[in-house]
Amino acid sequence: MKKEALIFLVVFGLSFVFAMTGYVIEGSSPSLVTINGLRVIYDTFDGSTTDFDSLNGSQLDNLSGMILEKISYGKVSFFENVNLSLTGGIDRTVDFDSYFNISDNLVYVNSGELPWLNKTVQISLYGISYTNPKIIKQGVECTDCSVVSYSGGTFVFNTTKFEGPYYLQETSTGPTCGNGVCEDGETSTSCPEDCSSSSGGGGGEGSEEPGEEPSPSERGYDFYIEPDFFTVRMNGGEYFQKRIKVVNNGSKDQKIFIGVSGLNLFIFPQVESFDLPAGQNKTVRLNIYVSDKRDPDVYVGKVIFRSSEMEKYAKVILDVKSKSALFDIRTNVLKKYINPGGRARANVSIINFGTLRDFDVNLEYLIVDFDNNNYTIKKEDFAMNKTYNNIFYLDVPKDMAVGDYLFYTRVSYKDVYATSYDTFTVEKLSYYLWIIVIFIILLIIFIIILRIRDKEREEKKVQKKIVKKPLIRKKVLLPRI
Repeated sequence: MKKEALIFLVVFGLSFVFAMTGYVIEGSSPSLVTINGLRVIYDTFDGSTTDFDSLNGSQLDNLSGMILEKISYGKVSFFENVNLSLTGGIDRTVDFDSYFNISDNLVYVNSGELPWLNKTVQISLYGISYTNPKIIKQGVECTDCSVVSYSGGTFVFNTTKFEGPYYLQETSTGPTCGNGVCEDGETSTSCPEDCSSSSGGGGGEGSEEPGEEPSPSERGYDFYIEPDFFTVRMNGGEYFQKRIKVVNNGSKDQKIFIGVSGLNLFIFPQVESFDLPAGQNKTVRLNIYVSDKRDPDVYVGKVIFRSSEMEKYAKVILDVKSKSALFDIRTNVLKKYINPGGRARANVSIINFGTLRDFDVNLEYLIVDFDNNNYTIKKEDFAMNKTYNNIFYLDVPKDMAVGDYLFYTRVSYKDVYATSYDTFTVEKLSYYLWIIVIFIILLIIFIIILRIRDKEREEKKVQKKIVKKPLIRKKVLLPRI
């Protein structure tokens, strides 16, 4: 009689499954079975990329000379051995397609999803056209990188600890005084030609009286950007790309300079300036990186595009979340358009993910603009259980400028907190527009009154018809006697 048994020994180490080993007994002949079960996803890679499918479990546990390449964009070569079983984690999956990005002037590994890859590597970036490129790592100039070569559009460098996004930027030659644009590093003292007090630091029209000269648009200088407002929600340690289209819709060639206000620690433009001929457009890539050392919060600012004649900007909201937050807070403004001197109301809902109940939390809420100015700050304490929901209001100052604002909220308990926001617009209705609005409201009321009266008249007519309707009597003929 044959006996069959399948026994697996599951070995754990550092909280990850390494392998499964056991014996299959058929009759009296035991057979050793080893199942590694590691899945490597790398369908989008080509060129000299390592053939992971041809490797066995022991080779994947101590892989030497690993290479990942996309022949259109670049290559990463590992100088140290890699244990992909550790990288795969408990679900035994190494997903290079989703979490290892090699694209145009960019190499990025998501270390949270692909751990244990922080080795010494060599990175090659293809199709580079910079004159004097510098290496950017995690948003700042790389200090552990060394250039190997730069030839034929291929830039090669080494880094001793592979982590975060890598890309190249043209080395800045510093601000150019006299180009008509007040650049970072220039002041009205160091460069009065570009930063005169009358220009406000934005390269405006100069000191002439309004109306003495044609506007920049009338002189053929004009451009616009798309989009001019965007929001990004990220966790610490993540990287994101945003592209902005700049269109020269004027009749004159222009040189556009790019700057970041309020979000300099997070947003890094691919280029600092570029030439834009009349009638042409250019798409600019913004590299957005949030270090895992940054506090979770709502950050606001602008990406500024300046020429010698005008300035345009994109408003940006960067919502940095915590992966292990105690609270979830949501803010919904009830009325999106508010007049100066009005009142902004928002519904605030909070969920407590912890087990502690009936404890006091602090809620701070205020109005914030895109220059990081704060208005009408309020604080309240209340008891928190599993959930909390209420409506809060903030008075809008009477002298507040027309524009977009945030209703910002922050709930905290000791040193634990969570933040949220919603946007609203302050707008001022003109005197004539108020007259039109009042006229429309009165017209609607008048129409409603007319309909009510018409309905009453119809009901009265129906009642009169019922009252005046003649009573029909039947004649009864009696027989003659």
